[in-house]
Amino acid sequence: MKESDKKFVENWERIRSQGKIKYIVKHGVGFGIVIFAANLLLNYWGKWGQLSNTDFFVQLAISIVVGGGIYGVFSWSLNDFIYRKKLKDN
Repeated sequence: MKESDKKFVENWERIRSQGKIKYIVKHGVGFGIVIFAANLLLNYWGKWGQLSNTDFFVQLAISIVVGGGIYGVFSWSLNDFIYRKKLKDN
């Protein structure tokens, strides 16, 4: 196994031991906030007065839960697939 593969396997084992939910929350929330900020800028740039508190919080919740959740699950699944493949190929 190459050194980079060993490093990935060791790192993923450490992350994996902390649990899927913690990983999804940690990585998904960050991604969701980035998606929220991009969405906010694209939709309300120059029209900040039209943004209500309700719109703000609904978009924030959707971005974090849906966007972040999907990203977190996808990212976990992809990393876990790569991890199992590296172990199998070794």
